[in-house]
Amino acid sequence: MILTSIFVCFCVASAINYLKTRRQRKTIKNLKGPFTWPLLGSMHKLLLLTPKNFFHRSSTYLAKYGKFSRCWVFHRLFIPVADRELAQQLLHNEQYLETGNELMQDWLNGGILMCNKDQWPQRHQMLSKLFEQQNLMQLVDLCRYRAVQFELKFTEKANQEVFNVWEVVSPLVMDLMVMITCGVRPTEDYTVALNSLCELYRQRFLSAQSANRFTFWLTCPLMRRRQKRLIKHLNANHKQFINQNRRQWQMQEQTKGNCFIIDAKYHQSLLDILLLQGDLSENEICGELNTCNYFGYLLCSTTICFALVMIARHPSVQMRCLEEIKKARDSAGWDLQRLPFLESVIMETLRLYPPQVIVGRELSTDFPYTHSVVGNGNLPAGAEIYINLFEMQRNGEHQLNAQHFQPERFLENPPELLSFGIGQRACPARQFTVSLLKSLLAPILEKFEFLPYGDALKLDLQLILGSRNGFQLALKER
Repeated sequence: MILTSIFVCFCVASAINYLKTRRQRKTIKNLKGPFTWPLLGSMHKLLLLTPKNFFHRSSTYLAKYGKFSRCWVFHRLFIPVADRELAQQLLHNEQYLETGNELMQDWLNGGILMCNKDQWPQRHQMLSKLFEQQNLMQLVDLCRYRAVQFELKFTEKANQEVFNVWEVVSPLVMDLMVMITCGVRPTEDYTVALNSLCELYRQRFLSAQSANRFTFWLTCPLMRRRQKRLIKHLNANHKQFINQNRRQWQMQEQTKGNCFIIDAKYHQSLLDILLLQGDLSENEICGELNTCNYFGYLLCSTTICFALVMIARHPSVQMRCLEEIKKARDSAGWDLQRLPFLESVIMETLRLYPPQVIVGRELSTDFPYTHSVVGNGNLPAGAEIYINLFEMQRNGEHQLNAQHFQPERFLENPPELLSFGIGQRACPARQFTVSLLKSLLAPILEKFEFLPYGDALKLDLQLILGSRNGFQLALKER
């Protein structure tokens, strides 16, 4: 009797699910995809996906079903994409800007990543003020100053022994990001909380318990409590920074206590700009600070680590970087505009190893597309599109030797790089990020020779691209 009741309930639920998704199924009948079980869909494809096997299974999936396909899980329609033709149409379209990023909502809610498409242009313009020319120069000077700390830390490792460069780079980048966004050097408690929260979300990624907010609430009460406590701690610090800024403005002090001074000049922090905006709530300001700290810290740290590993394993690239850096040096440091090859190394690193592997869009209305392979059609409202930048930028159809590290490709007729995004949702900090990376890499490449020691990278995906055995190399002073 019990089994009969379960079977009847399953059949009824399957029928209701089919009727609810009938229009979507009809719209995408031209797309290939894995076998869809009643009600469950292709859930087995996601259940078997882990950070360790993501790239292998992703490559196998794309080889079998193509670079533009569909995958059902219960009532949810996933559209995995590694096709540049469709990705460009979607990302350039101003109407489809929702990211659908539910995983980070508790932490980043109120920030630019989670805002709706109507708020996005205003938020983008607001963040862009941080990188206006005069302030950009001060921020670059701040990066040059922090590069001295990089040199000191790398000097301690200059014994030709293998070490994980992530352990050196990530704490320094975190400090730098908090200085840029909040205008203060972070306390140890703040640093620990931010790092712990980043690691917690990385553990949640591709976890069955974190498939949605309800399953996470139900199955991970201790992790949920810890996550809530860490978010509360960070936001309490942010609100303290906000109140400190407001008090100082009211007292009309000449020196703003939350600004870092370089050559008797101030850089304007992101917090300054958000407060000057005047129409943002404290929760929205905290959301913006959390978003920029998270992305700036993890994405810049990862890019530096991958770049150093690639440079260490390509001696000719390292030698050419060194020659260019020596020529670009002047009394004030390095003229970043005279480091085109180092910039091409950064771009090639971002092409092969995009920190944000997946770019998501959630459709609120039907999306009409044209395609040379599957034909013209529509993706239905409610579909969740996931663009795989890792596979797409390594596709040999668009460039020669796409799997190989060849920075020269960005010196003449550079390929389109999607790691910073394109269209309305493109990263507003692209120019500054490249300047930051050059400012940090140039001095250590001039002072140290990076050696190709240690194990090869073992790529995994935990929110961002990483290596489960670290970023191993060795170095010695020149």
